[in-house]
Amino acid sequence: MHHNDFNECSPRAGLGPRRPLDASTDGGAMLVAQLGPAHRGLIVAHLLALSAEDRRLRFGHAISDVSIARYARQIRFVRDAAFGAFDDTNRLLGFGHLAFGSDGAEFAISVDRPARSQGIGLALLTRASLHARNRGYELLAMLYMTENASLASLARRAGMQIACDPIECRAYIGLKPPTARSLLDEAWGETLSALDLGFRQAALATSA
Repeated sequence: MHHNDFNECSPRAGLGPRRPLDASTDGGAMLVAQLGPAHRGLIVAHLLALSAEDRRLRFGHAISDVSIARYARQIRFVRDAAFGAFDDTNRLLGFGHLAFGSDGAEFAISVDRPARSQGIGLALLTRASLHARNRGYELLAMLYMTENASLASLARRAGMQIACDPIECRAYIGLKPPTARSLLDEAWGETLSALDLGFRQAALATSA
């Protein structure tokens, strides 16, 4: 996403001139790609690997393995969007779910604890913001528990407006209207990401 994709109604107009796909994890290239129904198994495995406390922070309450599997089955890829951050071994390091409703776009995110503080959350948020912008949404929001320091830090880094009550916080940022350039950027970027992900999967299968 370009640094001017956000409305000036936000405290900082945009996420800054970053290139999230250049981030690295454990020395390998990190790839952000859109996920589909074929990736439900990866999503479940990622969420099941979260600690009980990280699950609580991600979903806002304690959640069982069965409920996590049910959540993944119910993701509506035909309407919502999901994004994953992969390392060079195709391990899913971070997962973001962008849900669309009549009142706007809402983004939820989780990142493996060992992979945090490496730009994964910001890369996923940037990708989701471009997707929401290109579908005509004017605001993107994140809801998180007040003790979720990781998401609080991400919201501040992204220049989001934040309002908190004793239980949860709501962070939101304005999105500019879509343009031919923003639509092309997303389409071209996603094509490259899908090809890259496919090449990685093929290379790993060959070397196995």
